[in-house]
Amino acid sequence: MRTAKTQAEARTQLLRHFTETLCALPPEVSLALRHPDLPHAGLHGGVVLSGDLNHPEDGWATFDIRYWILGTTPNTCDRYFDLVTGVWREWGWAIRDEGDALTRTGWADTPDGYGFALTRSVNGYLSMAGSTPLFLRDSVVGEPMPTRIAWQNGEAVSSL
Repeated sequence: MRTAKTQAEARTQLLRHFTETLCALPPEVSLALRHPDLPHAGLHGGVVLSGDLNHPEDGWATFDIRYWILGTTPNTCDRYFDLVTGVWREWGWAIRDEGDALTRTGWADTPDGYGFALTRSVNGYLSMAGSTPLFLRDSVVGEPMPTRIAWQNGEAVSSL
């Protein structure tokens, strides 16, 4: 099982994976905690979860966060879903995919121990979640994750 030295290190690498994924997609796509079409479906800035729910006091934890994928529509969400999972597959990430006529989820595991989930909701919106490997709960936290990751002047930038 892979671990990170600190929560700060884990968050930094998680952000790097989100940003690299975004950079492999068309520039009209961005990631955000708030979706303009879904004002009541804002996402939180991430959560620290116990590495073992049966023994939460053991000191190990993970960090999870989910972003909406903006720039897609219910009519184009499957195309973008395939683009994202295709990029992950090209990078050698382990991919699993399942779904039905209304929903679809793809999972990816990176070689360095991070996990990602791409979800198409019943109403055609896409979101992407990421999870870190285990780190010591009381380690240095680091910077908060950005509220938005978007294209600006040909490169991906984050904003808090």
